[in-house]
Amino acid sequence: MPTPIVSVVIPVKDRRESMLRCLEALIAQDFTGHEILVLDNESSDGTGEACRSRAAQANVPVRVERLSGTVGALRNAGAGLAAGRLLAFTDSDCQPAPGWLGAGVTALERDPGLGVLQGRTLPGAGTGGPWPATLHVDEPSGHFESANIFFRRDALLGSAGFDETVGHYWEDTAAGWAVLRGGWRAGFAADAVVYHEVSYPGFRWHLARAQRNGNAAEIVRRYPELRRELLWGRWFLRRRNATVAAAAIGLALAPVRSGALALALPYALLRGPRTWGRGGVRGAAEAVIYDAALLGGMVRGSLRHRSVVL
Repeated sequence: MPTPIVSVVIPVKDRRESMLRCLEALIAQDFTGHEILVLDNESSDGTGEACRSRAAQANVPVRVERLSGTVGALRNAGAGLAAGRLLAFTDSDCQPAPGWLGAGVTALERDPGLGVLQGRTLPGAGTGGPWPATLHVDEPSGHFESANIFFRRDALLGSAGFDETVGHYWEDTAAGWAVLRGGWRAGFAADAVVYHEVSYPGFRWHLARAQRNGNAAEIVRRYPELRRELLWGRWFLRRRNATVAAAAIGLALAPVRSGALALALPYALLRGPRTWGRGGVRGAAEAVIYDAALLGGMVRGSLRHRSVVL
């Protein structure tokens, strides 16, 4: 069997049906010369067994490895196990378009200075509802989202790779910036398209996810260039976080200095109800709670990692 050009690496845990849909999309790629490496993170729902069963009938080499560890550790292990000189990463809740691999490989091989390449990630079909969970990356983000990312294998293995300590969230950003530190450049291929599933896991799930952004403090501590390249005003995850922090300071100072309430005005204008019906008020209240959870997670992350990112 000839050596593959590109190895597709997918970590998964307890996502049997989603992983099978992803696997079908990878088997159906119109690119020849790839292998598929499924990294089963000790699933208990039969994910690994189902993938092995499908692999036995596939016309593309499919390997299923049972591993344990953080998602960053699994991706680094996958890079070591891969046979291809190029690596393509996606996630188990994604379905790459048929031309995804071909577009990514073509872009990397056309420019030998590229060490990392982002593709375009679009939301899949959704049923509609409040607080959807998905991913939309339509241009270079600097976050190097693992749902759709390509690397030269030697560039990734020659770097610090994916972060293995913070768990899920920001571990993939670390990998992209680690490769850039090695003197490689980043690219973007708009025609390398992946569709990310749309789910509706509930408001509490979003609150928990918001707090995981506190992992940013550790990654920024290690890669301080991110303050200039990704953060707003060098200290904030995004501009809205700055208005939340200003509002919190204004409310805290209001009992001793009433004029401090003016600090809360930009946020009030941003998040105030658009309508005064029940739905509008509830939506505004949930948005405020979400922003408070996000800021709380950033503060805890800053204290834990001794690096201020809000």
